[in-house]
Amino acid sequence: MLLLKNLPISMRYLHKAVPSARGSAVLNGETKKCVRNPNKSSLLTHLPDYTYMDGRVTPFGANQRKRIIQQREIAKQIVTLSKEMDFAVERYQRNMTEAEETKQKLLAAKLKPKGHLLLQKK
Repeated sequence: MLLLKNLPISMRYLHKAVPSARGSAVLNGETKKCVRNPNKSSLLTHLPDYTYMDGRVTPFGANQRKRIIQQREIAKQIVTLSKEMDFAVERYQRNMTEAEETKQKLLAAKLKPKGHLLLQKK
């Protein structure tokens, strides 16, 4: 029986990547992460297709305009979600301090000196 624990790391992962339906590698063998799509963000996708010689501003392409709108929506969503997270963390901390205060008040009300201890404090 072959034990994987005794094998070196390079022998455990014999495959380099998992092929996708298109035939290109989806996962990197060593890191087990998805390979970055080169067409997603590069100079060719972000720069205009042409420029005017007299320096006029080049209009956005259709896909570039869609990408800008999509990135703005994602940025708005990130801001709202981060505000919600900040509110949730503050609320949790406030609830924990209130619970601790009520617990301390309850203990202070229950534990009072009695008998000779009460007489010694005076």
